[in-house]
Amino acid sequence: MLMKKLDAPNDMQIGTRFATKKHGYAVVVEYYNTYTVIIAFENTGNIRSTTAAKLRCGQVLDRSVPSQSTLVGKIFISEKYGPLTVVQVDSDNIVVLHNSAGEEIRMIRASVEKLRETSTPDTDPQEALQAPTSLSALTKRSKKTKDVNSLLKKMLADYGK
Repeated sequence: MLMKKLDAPNDMQIGTRFATKKHGYAVVVEYYNTYTVIIAFENTGNIRSTTAAKLRCGQVLDRSVPSQSTLVGKIFISEKYGPLTVVQVDSDNIVVLHNSAGEEIRMIRASVEKLRETSTPDTDPQEALQAPTSLSALTKRSKKTKDVNSLLKKMLADYGK
């Protein structure tokens, strides 16, 4: 079933640009009705559907970009600035970082993503799984497991009788 296109209101004409709260600007591509407005994000080119009310309020999320909360508080190592801590992510894809001296450094989100890919996360040896140390540790079973196995064997043996 095809959707019927309605006449767009003056503020929802094709090509109208709306500022979003976290992901830059979005442009109206098509308007079907108040519940279905097709938009494209200028920063990423991602296309998605939203409602007119959310678009007017700026509460539209670009799902191709990681949310701000995942980056804030992360520490990255930069060759030029040393250890950098993410403090804030602006709506225009600018990431605000602080170095160890407390100086504010602004970078484009793509360069921060590149830093994240190149930096290796530190792993704690205590967090590693404890491997069994002997053959008996590998073959140990709890009493419950033995009871379930014996019950299953008995059920399978009595199945055809």
